[in-house]
Amino acid sequence: MKKSYPYIFVIIILVVLLGISFYLGFSGYLFSVAMNSISSDLALGETVEVEISPNEASVLSFTIDGSYLPNERIPQVVQIRASDVDKEMRVRVKAEIFARDNLTPIDFVANQNFLKATDGYFYLNGNLAGGNKVTFCDYIVIPEEAKLNSKEKYILTIIVENIDASLENIWGDFEIA
Repeated sequence: MKKSYPYIFVIIILVVLLGISFYLGFSGYLFSVAMNSISSDLALGETVEVEISPNEASVLSFTIDGSYLPNERIPQVVQIRASDVDKEMRVRVKAEIFARDNLTPIDFVANQNFLKATDGYFYLNGNLAGGNKVTFCDYIVIPEEAKLNSKEKYILTIIVENIDASLENIWGDFEIA
């Protein structure tokens, strides 16, 4: 008479599943430790350089808390660099605070190289030559109409757009605000 041991098959399957769950749990733990040690947020207040590529938009994002008051000036130097560009570029910049329920445009204390237009963008007065950099701003100004909650976090996003100066200006002529 031949004996059947079906429980041995079940035990082997359970041991294999236990080994897989330990492996997945341990690798998930290592992944979370690695992700927590990486800080991808840009620190508000530090000098930031934006590297531009021809005919592309570049984006910077900062996490800020809502403790800033309207009309408060926050030190923030933003520089735009065209080191890998071999042509002259037209450049414009815009920034907004993203919240759960609204979108608030941000104002800058921009230097004399940038002019604010009525469309909300800051346009470089002239072109940015390849291999050069220009300082966009020294301060960010929280707008008076901003309704920030001190218990919430917000995302401040700065968008730098550029187009080849030899191409047709698809942005059109801008009107100074």
